[in-house]
Order: sequence, then structure tokens, then C-alpha cells
Amino acid sequence: MPQLFYNGIIHTVDWRYPSPEAVLVGDDGRITAVGDLADLAAHAPGARRVDLGGAALLPGFNDAHIHIWKLGLLLTVQVDARKAVAPDIPSIVGRFRARAETTAPGTWLTGRGYNEAELPEKRHLTRADLDAASTEHPIALTRTCGHMIVANSRALALAGVTRDTPDPHGGTIVRDSDGEPTGLLQETAQGLITRAMPPEESGVIADAIRACLRHQLALGITSATDPLLTPFHLSIYRQLEASGELVVRINGLPIRRADGGTETIPLPERYVSDTLRIDCVKFFADGGLSGATAAISEAYKVTGDKGVLRFDDDELTKLMWEAHRAGFRIATHAIGDVAIEQVIRAYEAIHARQPSQLRHRIEHLGLPSADHLARCRALNIIAVPQTIFLYALGTTYRRYLPDVFYPRCYPVRAMIDARLTVALSSDAPVVPDDNPLMGMKAALDREDSNGAPITPEQAITAREALYAYTMGGAIASGDQTSRGSLTPGKWADMVILSGDPLATAPDALPSLRVQQTYVGGELRYEA
Repeated sequence: MPQLFYNGIIHTVDWRYPSPEAVLVGDDGRITAVGDLADLAAHAPGARRVDLGGAALLPGFNDAHIHIWKLGLLLTVQVDARKAVAPDIPSIVGRFRARAETTAPGTWLTGRGYNEAELPEKRHLTRADLDAASTEHPIALTRTCGHMIVANSRALALAGVTRDTPDPHGGTIVRDSDGEPTGLLQETAQGLITRAMPPEESGVIADAIRACLRHQLALGITSATDPLLTPFHLSIYRQLEASGELVVRINGLPIRRADGGTETIPLPERYVSDTLRIDCVKFFADGGLSGATAAISEAYKVTGDKGVLRFDDDELTKLMWEAHRAGFRIATHAIGDVAIEQVIRAYEAIHARQPSQLRHRIEHLGLPSADHLARCRALNIIAVPQTIFLYALGTTYRRYLPDVFYPRCYPVRAMIDARLTVALSSDAPVVPDDNPLMGMKAALDREDSNGAPITPEQAITAREALYAYTMGGAIASGDQTSRGSLTPGKWADMVILSGDPLATAPDALPSLRVQQTYVGGELRYEA
């Protein structure tokens, strides 16, 4: 039955329909018309009427970079080591100890979420800390950024990591003053641990994805990009899609090189349906900013290092060329200025070799220069930054980031002024709150968790932030003709909010409630 939405604030995110009175959705799950209530009611007299009651109707949010299966694992089976539930090292150890007491010896225990900069101890955990939780269970704790793992002695032994183990290319085995591994492994060195773990069970990953999708619907998210898929994860997405369980539309990014691996994963089969899109591949160029491993040109405070590049220039360009030539879009994680320069040069090289309309992406684009942004514009590169990082990780940036980089730290205003397409996202579980309204707030006020602004001149407007969380994400997914705005012919992927996000003070944005979420005109969440 057609549905007629009316009596509320309607933001279409389409300049051709600035302030419609109503939205008509057809039996096919697509928007039939947008306009005056009387006209639409006459066009479909039998439509089911949905009285918004003054609430706001918007396109569903698009999280353009969120690790769905990873967040799902944290929501289902992993030990949660985030600040809200584990504010210090003893509490983290205690949570692992409690899990060990109810788990058979020898079973791997995994967790995620600590941030040493926000712990009162101001340090990373060590193998000794985790040994205090259990020596009978191998333990692997991932830092909040996902670029570091702390392992206990049992896990290191199973992985064969000793004082004589060399650092893999693009990674670091952190060692103490005697040369012994502390338990902390950074970047590609994480693969030494993950390869020693038993294979992931398909049922566990499927349950994790289902849990995360339910969580996203409650936030008004109707489409998302999962940016780290192995062939195994991709196969599970295909299974869920075949059984009709992808209740959020997914753009998947298969990776070309796993952490710690030297083998290149073959290009995937290109696949595009209404709920699953696989036509873009993923590379990692450097590390994370909050963990001081992103590749930068000035030394970090505290560590004195300059971060890590994961690829040599020639190898990265060669692998990108293979994907570009085959018609795949490319998304590359690049945060530090050195990594951004490397990636732009590679993109320039492959476009020069074969000009194309393919729009490649740079994930994060954390510390670009004005020259970088101009060159991105020349190549029509899509920027996928995370303003939520400023709130969730801003205090960590202040600890590590050289002062010279502050004016260009996630400069979203400059990206938009350079006429880049910007798609905002969360990168959860890197951050504890993936609510798009929280990401919008951070884009508007750019405050850290203490309320101190970080480069406030890079703030954007609420309208720009809403566009970046809806239409920007659709463009970044290559699916702008089907979603991202309330435009006739597009899917009726919509969210109803308790208030108008364009007329709400930044501090109050996260308090707006999602009342209903629709995907293809079907009600899939109701508060």
C-alpha cells in the first residue's frame, strides 16, 4: 500500500524540493512524489497516512566508514574494554579475568576499546597485565583505534613471537629495554597474533553483523560501508544478502592485503544488488593518529616517532593500477600527511596511465595540506573523514600530535571549500559512539570530550553536515541515483527524528531521538 508522510518538518537534501509538505512512497518501496499534501493525497487517495506529528523526516543516515562485523563482535562476544565500563588497567584486567573464569582453558579471549591516553596510568597494557587475568587463556586486546594489539604471554608463545622475531614490514613489535616483547604489536605486526588465532566461525560473524545492523537501525542508519572485508567476511555478507537479512544497505570494501601478510588477496567478484554493493577495494597506507602511528613529516610528541607507511610507493601504485584497470573504485586509508602524499601520487599515476571516471576515495584524510586538497579535487577524489574523532579522540591528539598540524586536523571546512565530496562517518568501533547526530555535533562545534575546540575555524554548517551524512555517503558508495535524498525514484530509506536537526543547537543534537527508521518504505525500527 502507498504511504503518505505529512504534518512534519521534511528535509529532502535535494535543493529542488526545499520544503515539501508531504512525501508519497509507492508499493515498490521507492519515493513516488514529493510536494504539496493536497496534490499527493489526490494522486493516491488510498495511501496509508503517516502523521509525523511535527517530527522531522529525513533521508536515512549513511555511515560511510564503519567496521560492522567488528562492532558487532564487541556488541556480542568480545570483552568490552572501553572507558565507560573499564576506566583503568585493573578494571580491564578484571573484565578479562571474569571472562576467563567462565571460559574453558586454552580458549582465546579477545577484547577491544582501551586508549592509553585516557587511562589514569597513561600507558599501554603489557603482557604482564594480561597475564594477571589468565595464563591459561591466550588473550588479545585491541586498542580502540584498531591499529595495535596487546597480547599476553600465552598468546605470544602460540604466535611464536620472541625477542628474536623481526619486525614485519609496516609494523612494530614493541620491546622493553632488555629487548623482550612487551606484548604490544603495532600495525602489520598485529597479523602475527591474528594468524595464530583459530579461524573465525561463520555463525559468530553472522550474528555479529546482525547485531550491528539492528543497532544501526536504532540510530536511523539505513546504509553503511564496511571497509575491511576478507573473502571470508564477504562470503558471509553474500549469505545474509541471499537470505534477505541485510536490513541495512551495505557497501563492502574487500581488502587487498591482510595485516601481517605478504600475499595480495585477489580482486573480488564485482557484485551489485539493492542491498549489497562490492565494486570498490581497500588499501591501508598508514596507521592511526590517536595511537601515533599515522605517517607524518614531523615527530610525534611523547613517542618521537613519525609513524608507519605500510607500502613502498612502487608496490602500492602497482596494486592500485591492477584494481583501477579492472574498473574497481579504490578506497585508501591515509591519515598522516606523508601517507596522503603517497596515496595522491599513486592515484595521479594510475589516472595518468588510464584516465577514468572512477571516483576513488581517501578514508580519513586526517592531515591534508591545501595542495593535497587541490590535487584531490583535480582527480575528483571523495573524502571520507570522521569529525566524531575530534570528540572521542581529541584529548589523545593533544597528547601526541605536533602543534604544527593542528590547523589541518580533519579540516572538513577546507575540504568542502575545495569542492570535494565529503562523506562523514564514525569508523566505529574506533569510537564508542557511532550516532550520526553525535558526528554532526562534532562537525559543528569541533569540541573534544572536555569541551575544548580543535581548530574551530574548520567547523561546517548543520545543513552541510546532514548532506555529508546522507547524500555524501551515497555518492561515496557509487549509489547516488538510488539513495541519499528524498527524491522521486529513489528508495524510501528514511528516518523520523523527534526534532529538526537543522534548527537544533549542536549540544542538543545527540538528544534528538530516532522515532522510526524505514528502509525501502518498510518500517524496520520503532522506538
